[in-house]
Amino acid sequence: MCGRYVLFSKIQEIDDFLNSIDSGKYRAPGKQGEFIFHPNYNVAPTNIMPVAMTGEDGKRILMPMHWGFMGWKPKEGDRPFLPINTRDDKVIKSRMWKGPFQHKRCIVPANGFYEWTGSKGNKTPHFIYPTQGKLMGFAGIYNDLAPEDKDAEYSYSIITTDPNKVMEDIHDRMPVILHPEEFDDWLNPENDDPNFLKEFLAPYPEDGIQEYIVSKAVGNVRNNGPGLIEKADLFG
Repeated sequence: MCGRYVLFSKIQEIDDFLNSIDSGKYRAPGKQGEFIFHPNYNVAPTNIMPVAMTGEDGKRILMPMHWGFMGWKPKEGDRPFLPINTRDDKVIKSRMWKGPFQHKRCIVPANGFYEWTGSKGNKTPHFIYPTQGKLMGFAGIYNDLAPEDKDAEYSYSIITTDPNKVMEDIHDRMPVILHPEEFDDWLNPENDDPNFLKEFLAPYPEDGIQEYIVSKAVGNVRNNGPGLIEKADLFG
């Protein structure tokens, strides 16, 4: 799974990486816009983060989305089901996921993500990051619904798949990481054949990511800052 990730690159760097023609409602600090992006070293569920999608005019835009996919609007008094991850073996078949998988795909930019090993109460966090460049793009799905108390029009979920050799000793799932040359096809709304789309849902090459142990401070969502991705002093 992917329950925490990191995004500290500047909006312009994210735009360049994703080849976004328009940053949508996201703007860097100091510029006029509805949303201001701040680096986040401990992205957690319910956070609102920049996510790339194809707009109605065909432009690739970076939009603020709520992390926790809302498949339908809940009835009054009901607690909404807001999954942050979607398994690759369910996204193709499940009634809840099939439509968004065919028509509402997105890319979630990240500088890396966290995963934990160990037993409950004594878990060790690992930071996983790309070996080439600063950014990676997770395959995701979105919907044009979000919790009413959140300042976002969309919600998203990250698709997960089987682990590669770097991840298999850490967790039995990992996010689907797209290659930059796959971005166009993944976001192309005309690509709606599940058999074609499922080819993207493969473990990332093992030489494409590395990992190391970081401080347990990342386990608290209130902690944030570049110190969270520093290597832990295992002998201190």
